Amino acid sequence: MKRSIKILLPIVMLAGCGSPSAEEQLSSAEEKKEELQGVLQTEEVNVQKNKLRLDALEEDISKMQSVIGNSDIDEYVQVVGEYSGTLEKELTGLSEAVQKAKEEDDLSVISKDIDDISSSISEAADNYEKAAEGLELNEYLKRQHSSLKLANDEIEGALQSIKNGADSESMEAVDEGLAQLNSASEYY
Repeated sequence: MKRSIKILLPIVMLAGCGSPSAEEQLSSAEEKKEELQGVLQTEEVNVQKNKLRLDALEEDISKMQSVIGNSDIDEYVQVVGEYSGTLEKELTGLSEAVQKAKEEDDLSVISKDIDDISSSISEAADNYEKAAEGLELNEYLKRQHSSLKLANDEIEGALQSIKNGADSESMEAVDEGLAQLNSASEYY
């Protein structure tokens, strides 16, 4: 009997240390299944997001293809380029005049230049308006055109404020006009 206990004892121990029971295997398999279902759902959401992005990109490409070769849009880009070139040149001149006026503490420097600058910018804005009137623009460029018109009005008002400040010898008023001029960029 001692001998049979010695033989049975290792068998029982091996059976206890052996493979997991069917219930444990089933439970483990169910946990893995739930985990994989969660991963699958996440991936399905990612696929859907990517599909929506691709659809939007295809729509953008389609819109851009309709724009390519449109002579009105090409002309509008040229008109805006001319307008912005003039605006940049004149505002650089204004900046230099303001800097010189501050260095010399003499606002008459601004008063001498502001009329020419205002006139040049007003002429550029008028040329822009006339050139853009007859063009057929897409919705995006129509919004840009409206924004530029608002910016033109704001710029003209700011230049008048700067002129009034320089004429009244008030650097504070000139600075307020410059701040108004800087805020015109919000429309772009």
